[in-house]
Amino acid sequence: MKRNFLMVLMFVFMLSSILSACSSNQANEVEPSGAANSPDSETAGADTNWDTFTPYKDKVTMTIGRQGVSGNNLPKGDTLENNQFLKYVEDKLNVKINYEFSVDDGEAYKQKVNLAITSTNVPDVMIVDETQFKKLAEAGMLADLKEAYDKSASPLIKEYYDSFKGRVLDSVTIDGKLLALPDTNLAGNHQLLWVRKDWLDKVGMQPPSTMDEVTAVSKAFVDQKTGGDGTIGLTGDPIMYTDGAFFTFDPIFAAYGSFPQQWVKDASGNITNGSIMPETKKALEKLREMYADGLIDKEFVTRKWNDNAALVASGKAGMVFAPWFAGWMLSDSVKNDKNAEWIPLSAPLGENGKRNLLLSKPSGQYLVVHKGFEHPEAMVKALSVQYEGLRLKDESAKSLYEGLGVSWLNWPFNLQLNYEDAVYRDAEALSDALAKHDSSNLSPDQMPKYDSLIIDEKAPKQDIANYANKLAFFTGAHEVGTDKLQKIESVFYGQTPSMFTKGTNLTKMESEMFLKIITGVESVDSFDKFVKSWKQLGGDDITKEVTAEVGN
Repeated sequence: MKRNFLMVLMFVFMLSSILSACSSNQANEVEPSGAANSPDSETAGADTNWDTFTPYKDKVTMTIGRQGVSGNNLPKGDTLENNQFLKYVEDKLNVKINYEFSVDDGEAYKQKVNLAITSTNVPDVMIVDETQFKKLAEAGMLADLKEAYDKSASPLIKEYYDSFKGRVLDSVTIDGKLLALPDTNLAGNHQLLWVRKDWLDKVGMQPPSTMDEVTAVSKAFVDQKTGGDGTIGLTGDPIMYTDGAFFTFDPIFAAYGSFPQQWVKDASGNITNGSIMPETKKALEKLREMYADGLIDKEFVTRKWNDNAALVASGKAGMVFAPWFAGWMLSDSVKNDKNAEWIPLSAPLGENGKRNLLLSKPSGQYLVVHKGFEHPEAMVKALSVQYEGLRLKDESAKSLYEGLGVSWLNWPFNLQLNYEDAVYRDAEALSDALAKHDSSNLSPDQMPKYDSLIIDEKAPKQDIANYANKLAFFTGAHEVGTDKLQKIESVFYGQTPSMFTKGTNLTKMESEMFLKIITGVESVDSFDKFVKSWKQLGGDDITKEVTAEVGN
């Protein structure tokens, strides 16, 4: 659990930098939250107002059920329920937002929402997870937001969603009705192969691209003890594969066309789980070979996140699989060795000459409006106004909590929205500004990144914080936009009934067997016995349910 928390924490830290739309104003963390309830006497008399930024003549009141902000960093006197962000929205639109309930803990919030759904006493607006969204949709409790979105969503909000080319809004459109506004998960959080370039120079090798080359580089690092005694060619993690995680082997599995625990189509076009595909057996065989030859950290099964980070910082690790935002973690090695130089690669490549990449789930949280709420467009307008302020598109928003680092989560809707390619888009904008020595076209949230690049350019690696920003926002972020990617879409992201009752045991059995195969405790052919057991113990039932869901 601690390892998972640390990975989530690192991911949250990454997102805080991307969403520093609030640059000097807001810090970032990402958690689910909620929004509104039934109209009061003030709302009932208000006329529908479709124009995005035009205030209502009569005050409109929305009630919200939302997740709170743990360890709130608002200044004294301000609260989640009474702060400058809420007042900003109210002043702009004449929309009053009241919190019907606010629960800090994520699990407790989920239970609170479930209770509200069961009792049918839901707020006007709230953020729900996928299972809750489906329950509300099936019960006919959700307002159709199509007209409100078409007429009242700001150009910025529409640009965010349009960048996903239908992958987000289509997922919440049922029978022609738009039943939610989902959050957006950024593309590019897949694992890159980060390699010590200074080590490559020492062993006289070029950056690797194929699986054979990755293996050869790891062997050279270990054999020549590039990091001294105890040199580790490639780090690992007992989790083995998780989207956006550190130290996992996702790219090695992908090189063989394997995507464990993901729903894809096999060579015959049938829906299957990547964990039981023949390609997964091939990937395990390769990992077993590397482990036996000492090219993968022999202790990876017992490593925690901090252990691997320490290996990097101490200069013992030569290659790491991690996302672009690993730049902040990798920069710690420079504190101990100014010659340490990390480069990100889209490797290893598969037989198709591309880095096979299963796309991340595009969304996971859903902003919904109760069907009984008289002004669903008010939510769309409020969300639009919030993002004009949060992204500092509105000059007047720059003074909100300026310099205090107040979390963006104190805005009414903690729904994360951004362009799908926001990471690469920022890197390209920064490159252009650096080339022209002109930052005038950069957005307010890009300026702190630009400043870091300028500082590091003048004095490379002298300020580790600025060097870390460069390694992440510039060096790593550029690689996520490479043309070497072969993008693959999962056919199903959700949950089925049998997943809830049988999924945990199947996952546990899979993890134990795969680790045993990699470390040589079990033979590679034990994979076939695993597949048989997986199917018998519930895998076939789940596959039937997924196939039925996709068919619908």
